[in-house]
Amino acid sequence: MTSGHEYDAHRAAPSSLRRSGGLQWHFRALKHRRLHDPFRSAIAAFLQGWHPRASHLIIVGPSAGWFLPGPFLHLFSRLTLIDLDTSAPFFFALRHGRELERRGIKFEWRHADFVSCLPQLLHDDREAVVLFCNVLGQLGLERDDYEARLAQLPMWLADRAWASFHDRYSARVSKDERVDISSFTSHEPMDGGMLQRLGFSGEWTDHGTGDVLPVGVLRHYFPWYITPHRFHWIEAGAVI
Repeated sequence: MTSGHEYDAHRAAPSSLRRSGGLQWHFRALKHRRLHDPFRSAIAAFLQGWHPRASHLIIVGPSAGWFLPGPFLHLFSRLTLIDLDTSAPFFFALRHGRELERRGIKFEWRHADFVSCLPQLLHDDREAVVLFCNVLGQLGLERDDYEARLAQLPMWLADRAWASFHDRYSARVSKDERVDISSFTSHEPMDGGMLQRLGFSGEWTDHGTGDVLPVGVLRHYFPWYITPHRFHWIEAGAVI
């Protein structure tokens, strides 16, 4: 593990205006909520199939919980939510707060760079499980050392149940290029060759997450039009 000084050199600061989220993202999520419905349903089905035996869930990058189904959150008695977006608690409370409070589920926020605070949280609670919410593919927007930090995840998460859904590839598309494509699963990581076999061409942004999931874990691939002109392949997987 690197030293605290090295963490400080790269740490992103909490704010409501962010390159990878914040108020701009909340506006986009509201504006395109109907466009996002198929992806929202896909994530709900993925999480429904993950059954970690734990009472404490650490959620990294929950934002407002736009893609977190209530029934999944209600499986836990305690939630720790890590997000650099200081506006996230307000929108999260609008979507989930009342029902969580009604059920007596405790939830607390940490406005911090998860790279800096997650290792300590994991050390303090050996039984907690972790869910990364579309955050690992955005780490390159927040930290210039993101590749080294992604490489540290196996050490941090050793012998622990965790899951993630994250950007794998993205591209701009025109109205004429939009296609309907289904989700699928694979034990192989998505790469340029797989994109070509799926019939895609053109320029794609690789979000650097090809090695996030361990070898052998079943990978779910979900298509997501984040806007009418921006297409993402989302990779998801769970480690039991």
